[in-house]
Amino acid sequence: MQAEAPLEKVKSELERGVSLSKCRQCGCMKGALEEMRAVLSSHRDRESSALRRDVSSWMNRLGDTLYT
Repeated sequence: MQAEAPLEKVKSELERGVSLSKCRQCGCMKGALEEMRAVLSSHRDRESSALRRDVSSWMNRLGDTLYT
C-alpha cells in the first residue's frame, strides 16, 4: 500500500473535520482555513489554485463560530 501524499493527507483531514458539526462551529477550523486562504492567495500554481477552491468550499460550509 502506497503512503498518502502529505497534501492529500491534509486535504483529507480538513474534509473530514468540515463534515463534523462540532468542527464547522469551531473557531479553530475557521482560523486554520482563513490562514490557508491568506497563504494560498500569493501562489499562482495549479495545485495552489485547486487548494484555494477547496478552502473556499470548506469555508462556505462553516456555521457560526460557537467556540474556539
